[in-house]
Amino acid sequence: MIEHRLAKAAAVSAFFLLIIGGLVNATGSSLACNDSIITCNNHEIWVDLVGGVLYEHGHRLFAMYVGLFQVALTIAIFVRRRDLRRLAVLLSTMIFVQAAFGATTVHYKLLWWVSTGHLLLGMSYFAMLVYAVFRTRPLPTAFDITRHEAQRADLGSTRTWIGVACVMVFVQILLGGLVRHLGAALVCIGMPKCMDAGSWIPDAAIQQLHMLHRAFGLAVAVVTTIAAIKVFRRTKSWPQLRGLVAFAPVLVAGQVTLGVFTVLTQRAVPLAVAHFAGGASLWAVWMYAWLMTGGPKSEHDDTAIATAIPGASS
Repeated sequence: MIEHRLAKAAAVSAFFLLIIGGLVNATGSSLACNDSIITCNNHEIWVDLVGGVLYEHGHRLFAMYVGLFQVALTIAIFVRRRDLRRLAVLLSTMIFVQAAFGATTVHYKLLWWVSTGHLLLGMSYFAMLVYAVFRTRPLPTAFDITRHEAQRADLGSTRTWIGVACVMVFVQILLGGLVRHLGAALVCIGMPKCMDAGSWIPDAAIQQLHMLHRAFGLAVAVVTTIAAIKVFRRTKSWPQLRGLVAFAPVLVAGQVTLGVFTVLTQRAVPLAVAHFAGGASLWAVWMYAWLMTGGPKSEHDDTAIATAIPGASS
């Protein structure tokens, strides 16, 4: 199905766009282009991609590429999936607002709340594309529907842990965005304390924010690991979900390790970008797990159930 393939392509592209955005920040290239729209210096689109311009303008050009995917996805949904037209409008609106956030970020010279909003909206748009991938999947067979309902029954209330993991990861992304955009990434260079000879809770508010990000990161690690174990134990007949949640503790361990070494190396660019990529990946894992474990979400799904199981819609 063309809309399903386009949704996948858009989601993958949006993920790489997030990573490129993290690279822009980590390299200090956010203001390498004076223009606040798609052009770079002197109102040119095609400029020499060198130094900070490579990262900043490259980010803009790749955002245009993602926008083209979104246009194609919106058209495909409007033509082929009437039940998802509202989703297509929402996705198109989100990417338009995201572009406006990006322009505003540059115009106001990285105003912290605008930059943080830009990050959170980017993560939300990525999540909605993951949702679009799930919703545009091919019509399930009768066997698929019966098996899915049995698997959901086995999972039971354990699905709540998946929801908790989603919320906690998003909150941690918010805290990470505040740390990054308020310049708090290196206000604590000690490990595990803020400063080697300091206290666990420093006096300065900016340092407290940094330490809160660390502490909440550990809480996320514990909760998501417990969630992964609980879901893994309840889904012996669901290999796709088991494989997905089994990857979560690996990502969490990597995130904690990268966070520690990002501080110890004074925010080395490869480690800072990898840390950001890990957060986006963990967000995608738990979001897709939540979607995978849900019930019918549309007339498309209800029709499949009614066709496969006579009387199911009554």
